[in-house]
Parts: sequence; structure tokens; C-alpha cells
Amino acid sequence: MKIIRLLTLCIFILNTVPLKGQGVLPYILNGSATQTSCNCYVLTPDVQTTSGTAWNKNKINLNNSFNYVFDVFLGCKDADGADGIGFILQTKGTNLGATGQGLGFKGISPSLGVLIDTYQNFDENDPPYDHVAIQMNGLSNHNSSGNLAGPVTALANSDNIEDCQWHLFRINWDATLKHMEVSIDNQLRLTLDKDLVNDIFGGDPEVFWGFAGSTGGLSNLQQFCAALRPVFDFNPQQIFCEGTPIQFLDGSSSFGTITKWWWDFGDGTTSGDPKPPPHNYPGAGDYIVKLVIEDNSGCMSDTLKAPFTIGTYPEIDFGPNPYCLGTNNWMEDKTKIKYGAAKEWLWEWGDGTNSTSNKPTPPFTMPGSKPIQLTVTSDRGCISTAKKNILFSSTPNVTATGKDVCLGTVTSFNSTNQLPNVPIDQWVWDFGDGKTGKGQIVSHQFADTGVYRATMYGITAEGCSSPIVSVPVRVNNVYAQAGKDTIVAVGQPLQLQAGWLQEGVRYRWEPSMGLNNPNSDHPVAMLYKDQTYKLTLTSTEGCQDVDYITVKVYNGPEFYVPNAFTPNNDGRNDIFRVIAAGVPKLDFFCIWNRWGQEIFRSNDLPGGWDGKIKGTPAPADTYVWMVQGVDYTGRRFSRKGVVTLIR
Repeated sequence: MKIIRLLTLCIFILNTVPLKGQGVLPYILNGSATQTSCNCYVLTPDVQTTSGTAWNKNKINLNNSFNYVFDVFLGCKDADGADGIGFILQTKGTNLGATGQGLGFKGISPSLGVLIDTYQNFDENDPPYDHVAIQMNGLSNHNSSGNLAGPVTALANSDNIEDCQWHLFRINWDATLKHMEVSIDNQLRLTLDKDLVNDIFGGDPEVFWGFAGSTGGLSNLQQFCAALRPVFDFNPQQIFCEGTPIQFLDGSSSFGTITKWWWDFGDGTTSGDPKPPPHNYPGAGDYIVKLVIEDNSGCMSDTLKAPFTIGTYPEIDFGPNPYCLGTNNWMEDKTKIKYGAAKEWLWEWGDGTNSTSNKPTPPFTMPGSKPIQLTVTSDRGCISTAKKNILFSSTPNVTATGKDVCLGTVTSFNSTNQLPNVPIDQWVWDFGDGKTGKGQIVSHQFADTGVYRATMYGITAEGCSSPIVSVPVRVNNVYAQAGKDTIVAVGQPLQLQAGWLQEGVRYRWEPSMGLNNPNSDHPVAMLYKDQTYKLTLTSTEGCQDVDYITVKVYNGPEFYVPNAFTPNNDGRNDIFRVIAAGVPKLDFFCIWNRWGQEIFRSNDLPGGWDGKIKGTPAPADTYVWMVQGVDYTGRRFSRKGVVTLIR
């Protein structure tokens, strides 16, 4: 038998121990019934269309009361399992039984059966759930005269008893009151008030008793044991704390009389006393208590193993201290318990009020020191109490400002105490770029442009912090780009263009000579001589930058072409190019050698010939060139000539 039962403060684990054999088998077994251990029997294996009965050799007298306790196992298959078992009283003999829906009871008369039925047979008027009923005279139909009590669910909290679990099955007969009670797992399921001797057995009080089980088209492993359950409990007032004696209360159950007990308290101490004296453990920690029992038939139970903990007393601490009014929302328990866990709290505020929450909100709104007492009870029942003076302090409130700034410039931040009656001891800043600072007024220089979210908070001398405030700061910069130096013809309109545009930026071109609007980002220049302009950009924050552009003015529109060049990579006259004054569009610029072979062609105004032919330096010689383009008035014209390459 392997039974697991849960009790308060204990988890029981059963291990098999050697069984003492019985001198004489107390049951006569029929059909598929077999004995599996000293006190356990299989009625049906998980095989279809089979039955088994186990009848005790000794009759009982129904003029005497009895309280029989068994463990029953109805199998592991629910939807595909059947059919059930029954506890039966009868006078016919010890070789009876039936298969299928009869549960081994059908047709036995006179008889009384307490039947646990796990299959819905419609012709028996069975309910759809696993059920228990009291029937008589071999009649298993619930609408027949043989149905004395039920059917009800076999388990109080479940429709299914084919759950691969052992269940405690108790039949209690009071011969004086002629009253029967049927319990499963210590839950009363059925009662019957009837004179069994006269109403069923014709005045004969001597009856055979036993179990029957059967299967039909579906099957399950079905078995029972004459109960032999080691169980112990504790007094409800028992606490499990170091230094406290532990009283173990035997609650074992047995079909017969328990004659022996073997206690092992898990610390090297043992006892054979059914009521062992209070036991003192050497210290706090985890222990495993073992219990084995033996009944008067010589059957020995499995070993009950129950781990439990002897707890330590709580080491109480709580906070915060100071408690910042308006910021902290509750008092926090910081108690440490080496063995066990906090279960109950009692906070006493010193003003006649208290709280049992683990995170209570103190009832104070004004600053000051308050004596607070905390009592903590662990899940082992260990109780400790401690008192502390907690300083309740006001929480400061601050505001802060900052200024947008140009890159490379130091900016300042300023903070203000909104509650002058709550002095601030420290002002703490985080500039949002990985740098921090302290002070009511601070300065900082950012290393790059962008929007930074600086934050700050104030701390009182008592350690209470204000809410964090945020100050966004934009770090700006401007980049003046006047454009590349260029050439124009005398009187040719030239569109200047600032290369960096941003909303709010002011532009200034100097000098204003020849410009239609010196404050525009794209003024038009009309020049009659060479001119250098200075472009100044100013942002809304005052950030400035300057750039320059030089404009060479030629007579024209005209092509200006040199007559010689020296491509020797000395940085002077290395490229043979055209200066196209007043010619914004170049059709082509071509060069031929003395044999009329074209060696260079381009329509790129800034481009020119580097003195190479297909990557190879051309020889020193005279070369013919021709250039054609369209001037700013739309006139197309061309020029040609020769150039000398000098090496």
C-alpha cells in the first residue's frame, strides 16, 4: 500500500518497508482477486470482462457495532475505465461475484452493498459521474426498490474517482441506533437508518462481509487494502520554534488494532511509544520525521516520511528611517528569518492605532519622531517584537530652469526651493550627458549638439529627496557655407547661396556691394570687378559662424585658355583647363594631337586635361584644342587654338 496524506504543517511521503507475513490468509479470494501485500488485494486487473471477490473468513454479527476503514483504488482511466467495486454484507457464502455493471453484487440476495460505481449504465439509471450508493438484495438499478441511499458523487469535490489515487473508505455501523454512515476521504457521503438484521437478513445477524469488483467492455485496475495508515498531527496551538518542545499526536488508522509504533524524529532519536513525550530538537533547521505502525494481524505499514522545519525567531527590522511624508507610501518590513517566513504582522503606531498589513501606511501627516513597535509571527509560530523611533520628515519640492546654448559655450542651470520651511541640504544634478553636478546654481558645457534632458532633485539634511524635475536644454550650432570660389563675366548676375539653412537663422553678406539683398540666404550679385564676400550666420541663441567666397570677374562672356601647361605634379599649371567667364554651360572641350587623333573630351566646366592619354603621360608637344558653350544670355559660341605641353 502506498498512501499519501496531507496534514497541517506536514507533507507525508511513503516508502515501502518489508512486510510481515500473516500466518493465515484472512480472505477467501475468488475470480481475478489476488493478494499483493500483507493487507492489500487486487479485485480486478486492468482486463475486460473479469471479476474478483475477497470474502473475510470470519462472519460479523450485526447486533454489534463496527467501524471498518479501508483504502480503495479505482484505477487511472476515467472515460475508458469501468466498472467499480462494492463493500458487501451477505449470507450466501464465500464464492460469489458477478462481472460488468453488477460490480460483483448483482444477484446476491439477501445482501447489502455499498457500491462505488465508475461507469454510467443507462439501463441501471446511473448518473453521469462516478458515484456511491447503498443497495440491497443484489439490485443495482437506482430506480429499483433495492436503492436505499444515493447515488451521490463518490468524492465530495470531484466527479472522478478513477484518478490514480488511493482513497480512505469508511463504513461505520451503529447497531444500537441501527444507523450506517459511509465516508470517503473523511467526507460523509451517505447515511442509512435501517434495521439490517430484520429488514434485510430475516432476523439472522451473522453475515459474511468482503469486497467485490468487476469490469465489462471497459476496465481498470481496482484494489483495496485493510487500512493501515501511519499518520501524525500536532496540537493546533503547537509552535515550531527553536527551544520549544514538539508534541507529536498519533492519528494513524487501521482496520485492525495497532499494536506497535516506530518513531524516528529525524535527529537520531527514536521511540516506540504510541504517545511519545514532547520532543526537544537540538536546534532550528529542517528535519524528517518517520513513523511505521503494525497491526494485530502482523501487517506492517509503509514508512511515513514527514519533513518539517523548526523555525528561528524573527530578527526584526523595518523602515525607511527617515520616513519621508508625501514620498514614502508604506512602512517596509525588513525582518530576517533564517528558518521560516513571516506570516503575520502587528504594527503599533504609539497613538492607540495599529495595522496588520505587511506594508502599512503610517497614520502620520506631520513631521516628528514616533516610537513604532512591530511584532512579527513566522509560519512556524515564532514571535518577536521590536520598537524603533522613526523620524517622519517633510519632503522638499523644487523647480529648475536652464538655457539653450551654443556649442562650446558654458550654460547655467538654476534651481529653487518651493518650500522654504523645508531646508534643502544638497542639490543634485544629472546633465543627461553622463556628467553630474551639485549646487543650487551650476554651470556646464556640453561636448556636442542636441537636446539634453537635465534632471535635478533636492535632499534635506534628514535624507528626504524631492521629486525629480526635468530641464530640457538644446545645444545648437551654425555652420556657414558661402559656396566655392567662382568666376563670372562683367555684369553677369551671380546667384549666391548659403549652404546651411535653418529656421530662425539670420544671414549677413559683407560687403553689400553688388548685392540685391545682403540679408538673404540667396542674394544676387552683379559685379564689375573681383570681389570677396564674408557670410555670417547667427542663430536665435546667438551662435555665429563665418565663411568666405571669392568671385573673379572677367570681360566676356568669353573663354580664357592658357597656351601652355606643365603636368609635372608640382601643384602649378598641372591641369590644362578653360576659364569660362559668363558661360554656365559647356558643350564640349576637345584636344587633338598633331595627327588629328582626339585624346581628350569633356563637358565639365571645372574639369581639364591632366596631360595623360589613357593613363599614360603624353609627350611634350603642341596640341590643338576647341571649346564650345552657351553664355548666360543663351548665345552659343566657340573658340579654338593650340597649347604646348612642357615637360
